[in-house]
Amino acid sequence: MSVLLKCLLISFLLALPTCSQAQPIKRVGTIPFPGAPINQFGVIAIDQSTGLGYLADKDNKSVVVFDTKTDKYVTRIGGFVGMTRDGNTSGPNGVVVAGQELWVSDGDSTIKVIDTRTNTITATFSTGGKARANAMAYDPNSRTVIMANSNDDPVFLNLISADAGRRIVGKIPVPESAENLERSAYHAPSGTFFTAIPVLRSDPSKGIMAQTDPKTGKLVKLHEIEQCNPHSLSVVSDATIFLGCSSAHGPNPKPGGNMAIFDIATGRVAGYGPGMGGNGGSTVNPKLGQYYHAASNGALVVVDIKTRALVQKVATANGSRSLAVNLASNRIYVATTAKDGGCGGCVVVFAPE
Repeated sequence: MSVLLKCLLISFLLALPTCSQAQPIKRVGTIPFPGAPINQFGVIAIDQSTGLGYLADKDNKSVVVFDTKTDKYVTRIGGFVGMTRDGNTSGPNGVVVAGQELWVSDGDSTIKVIDTRTNTITATFSTGGKARANAMAYDPNSRTVIMANSNDDPVFLNLISADAGRRIVGKIPVPESAENLERSAYHAPSGTFFTAIPVLRSDPSKGIMAQTDPKTGKLVKLHEIEQCNPHSLSVVSDATIFLGCSSAHGPNPKPGGNMAIFDIATGRVAGYGPGMGGNGGSTVNPKLGQYYHAASNGALVVVDIKTRALVQKVATANGSRSLAVNLASNRIYVATTAKDGGCGGCVVVFAPE
């Protein structure tokens, strides 16, 4: 079956008006890990300079290291709190590569800094909260990490210098959030971070996106997001952010969701992609012009960035919400749970056909 025919068939089945002819993907393997079965994990990150991948594994109180050049397990880095009785104090949660360091947020509101050359924790410092430290993003220009304290009251964002001393340069409470804080991304042209916030307190049918400045340590603006409770976001071009909207949030929770297309210049949503979202994470491959969203209700969504049309929906497993892409090989890595993924809690590998 040709790519065009596959694409038209997908569009018909999903009742979408258009579909991209971009290259689809297929499952090509798995990376199993030793240790206790993994059912509770956080973020995946891939160091594009080394090809090493990192998965926050709460069940084994560690970060799993795997090699995306060979698709093999490498090691575990321990020293995290693991699962507690309260998921809001469990960890590790977020992981982000900052130069030759891996920053990992933990359930005790600390960040642990790992030297990626030795796989050892070289520093631990408090983020000033009582609950877990969560998702992060990195600005390589100002060498600043943004970190979400998503379960404190009120929730807040920290802007932290990655230079010696690791000083917190800004603490930004977000009382407008009715639930928590989710993923962040750095937008180089504006020199600012954007953070997805699922529910606006004053109107649960809307979400928010916080724009913050790492140079001043201050909030630039809170953008209201119409018809979307954003759970993830990816900067797909200088002008555009794709948001993974989650129907699991807001006034009438249910699985799935749409994608919102946010225009950075106007600060408004310019359109929607029906059925292209859901509770989960996202990433982008600029070389192939593709956006990937892993929805926790069991779908890996592939969208053509230029046409904003669905390329493909690939079945994964319930709970498969964390992913990353190796930009050299174009392979996509999706974390699955032992309960629903069928491989004991492994990473499933996808690649272009």
